Amino acid sequence: MKDLNIRATRAGFAAMLGLVLSLCGWMGATAQVESQIGRTETAPAVNFDIIASASEQHGKCRLDMYVQMPHEEIHFAHEGDQYVGRYDVTLTIDIPNGEQVWESSQAVEVRLKDFASTVSDHQFSLKQLSTDIEPGSYEIDLQVHDEDSKLSAKLHRSVVVTNFYQDSLSVSDVMLANRITTNGEQRTIVPNISGNVGEDPGGFFLFCEVYSSVGVDSLRMTEYITDAKKDTLYHRTHTDPATGFRTQEFLKVSNITLPIGSYLVLLDVTGISGRMPPRTLLHATSSRTFYVHWSDIPMTIQDLDKAVDEMRYIAKDSEIEYIRGGTTLAERKRRFLEYWAKRDPDPSTPRNELMEEYYQRVDYANKAFPTFVEGWRTDRGMIYIRFGPPENVERHPFESGTRPYEVWYYYQQGREFIFVDETGFGDYRLRYPTTDLWGRVR
Repeated sequence: MKDLNIRATRAGFAAMLGLVLSLCGWMGATAQVESQIGRTETAPAVNFDIIASASEQHGKCRLDMYVQMPHEEIHFAHEGDQYVGRYDVTLTIDIPNGEQVWESSQAVEVRLKDFASTVSDHQFSLKQLSTDIEPGSYEIDLQVHDEDSKLSAKLHRSVVVTNFYQDSLSVSDVMLANRITTNGEQRTIVPNISGNVGEDPGGFFLFCEVYSSVGVDSLRMTEYITDAKKDTLYHRTHTDPATGFRTQEFLKVSNITLPIGSYLVLLDVTGISGRMPPRTLLHATSSRTFYVHWSDIPMTIQDLDKAVDEMRYIAKDSEIEYIRGGTTLAERKRRFLEYWAKRDPDPSTPRNELMEEYYQRVDYANKAFPTFVEGWRTDRGMIYIRFGPPENVERHPFESGTRPYEVWYYYQQGREFIFVDETGFGDYRLRYPTTDLWGRVR
């Protein structure tokens, strides 16, 4: 079994978060450890991807379903001179009315030589399950069950399966690839199931198949990458020869630096044939999302500069200004990580649990308390980030003669907070106590 200091619950780190906050001095000399989040270990985080392509059976589609388990999400037991982890993968496919059309269950065993590999977030176990299926709409359910911890993760996907034989020109789903190796005419693809290309500074690979039922001589391919604002950040056009009905395309995206965030890659394909006058042009597209993230930054952070702003409840103004003062993104990232490294409760592990806990609270606040501003900027967001989830909440939305209000209780710390919605639009403001985290009168 893994050491408890490696597989710690979040409770200790939440307590450490309260301690670090109190050390900042904002609550005065009597500030205590403010939060104890008694969470137990959660279900394993699983990466799941589905790629649809044309089956070898005419008129059918092939579904390749990939399940990726990072080693740090698997519970390993020490058996002899090895560490052994076991988990089960179950996939089911239903039509919309709930009727099951396919199911497969497989047991997976992972054997490792050294302990460091068992807690690595860069090494993983990959399982592929495939089936041929009729075109149509389906509901796909995945369950992964860890044999040692008895914890399970469940994921659901709705997919529409295309008939790639129906149109004159069509394109399969786009696969992200970590690596493509060539041995003579044989190519081996290592798929990128997480969708994160942030660990590939030299660029990343795309793979797809193009299908032409009428026969074309060549394919003009254009790859576009757009950001969340739909601005085009990259495009490249090239022409490749077609190889009959099925042409495999291995594409590399390089010479592009993307900040952390979500992106869309679009493949625009034109089929060209000079054998049938007039010259025939066919058109098809395929797209998929991906993201850029750094492994040493919590997954909830999508913008580093914004993450620095969100540190206002834990960092001093001078510390925030120092991080902002980095002239390049790389320099700001270095200063950001330096700040959190000094507060890492367990530097022996690759994760900074304190930083993860803090930004999980920020993420929750953004989702739960948005009003005219982002949730983390609201009074409820401020208290949630600072103290964690309350032990009890009294909600009074419709009482006669009063405006809507909430009372948050933190019994262990002997604290309570009252928020009042003065406008009636869900904009709850802190009314008790009458000072904020910095001791300023509100």
